[in-house]
Amino acid sequence: MLATVFAFAENEIVEAKVLEITEKGFVLQVGTEPLAVDDEHDSRFWRGKAVAKRSDFQSGDRVFARIKTDNDPPVLRELADKETWNWLDGIRKRPQAGTVEKIDSKTLTVKFADGTRFAYRATDKSKVSLKGKPEASLGDLPVGMAVFLKGRTLPTYDTWLVEVSDEPIPLPASQSKEPKEKKAKVPREPVLPESGKMTGHTLANLDKLSMFDVITTNNRALHISYTRQTKFYFEGRPCGPEAIERGLQFVLLYMRDRFGRIQATKVELYMRR
Repeated sequence: MLATVFAFAENEIVEAKVLEITEKGFVLQVGTEPLAVDDEHDSRFWRGKAVAKRSDFQSGDRVFARIKTDNDPPVLRELADKETWNWLDGIRKRPQAGTVEKIDSKTLTVKFADGTRFAYRATDKSKVSLKGKPEASLGDLPVGMAVFLKGRTLPTYDTWLVEVSDEPIPLPASQSKEPKEKKAKVPREPVLPESGKMTGHTLANLDKLSMFDVITTNNRALHISYTRQTKFYFEGRPCGPEAIERGLQFVLLYMRDRFGRIQATKVELYMRR
């Protein structure tokens, strides 16, 4: 499977296959290589053109994923099946037609012609135009009213309601800026250099995924990938990755790839002393 990749700031959007679901996240097959990513409390999941949970996914699923790569390990921001990803992308980028289903203090929920539903994030800056006049408010929209909507993606990956109208909304010549929501910063460990050396002890050998998990000397839990070119040594003698077992000391050299994977180039293993 070839990977389709699009850059988005420090994020990567990839087409992938779910290989494994772990306690902390997912192992995805991106191209021909596994990529371990951790999900967080604000990771977004979508399936069947609706909001979903991580438990709604299983091994073998074909997905699109938005991954924050400048973190160790990489962080999963969004995950969706392909059809849902394309549906969501259209909502975020192009005006849509629907009917009003629900309005509350923060959201406007609409039903589209295909029967799917979506909740736009509404604010005081959301423009409401009725009969060509922009002075209306969300409270002027009765349930069941046919409307046209334009959205923008916030840094939180909510879709902000830029405008709602009873008349079709033309595609803009240029994109206007949406208000930015402030996010509480999550303290993170410093990102590892593009290449370097690390030491610590091994936790698990994930040989089917060409990976192993470690705890570094400075107490960081990391996923390490390896390839056929990776050189392994046990007590100074050449060996293979099958020698990895829990509790071994290690010294390894690595390089990082564009997805944030830590790929070992040389691994030295020792019995703990």
